[in-house]
Amino acid sequence: MVVCVLCRQRKGKRFCPAVYNLICPTCCGTHRLKKLNCPSSCPYLRQAKALEMAQREAEWAQKSSERAEIEQRLTAFALEEAISTFAAEHPDLTDAEAISALQAVQDAVEREVMSGIPHEPNVDGRAKELALRILKNAQTMRQRIGIPHNVLLARVARLLTQRAMLLSQRTRDGQGYLRTVRIDVPPNSLEQLLERLTSSARS
Repeated sequence: MVVCVLCRQRKGKRFCPAVYNLICPTCCGTHRLKKLNCPSSCPYLRQAKALEMAQREAEWAQKSSERAEIEQRLTAFALEEAISTFAAEHPDLTDAEAISALQAVQDAVEREVMSGIPHEPNVDGRAKELALRILKNAQTMRQRIGIPHNVLLARVARLLTQRAMLLSQRTRDGQGYLRTVRIDVPPNSLEQLLERLTSSARS
């Protein structure tokens, strides 16, 4: 019997790329993203993330559908405002970089949901700069109006990734999504939205 290299008690049934050895399912579930630096390619991590996020989204969706829709729209605005502003500062930014940033945000947030530990976006270059800008917008929203929670943030990042991929395929210059975003969401407009929201809440 191959023994789990972590607990040395149970049978090692899963190959863990974080320790490059066999571990038991119990240690996999207990130490995932906490003691183990799990790569995104791990099939057990992908499966666990999908199940966890589906359950969390179902819990969130039990709110009134109108309230959930408003929260989702406001979150999408905050994320795309970060992209629109960053694209205005970097005119040669590509859809591919924006998509990489959104995917990195989704992955980092899902890891935090599962582990309770903040994670840096796992991407390089300008895509990482943009991912951090997106997370900063989300944090600003939380401080000012109390949303988005991480489950909603991950959901919106996933939906915007799908939107970006679709719009990017419609043009040949690699900026179809970014052009649309800059029309739909003016750069540097988040503060104006938050001012309107907080003013209406006070009155």
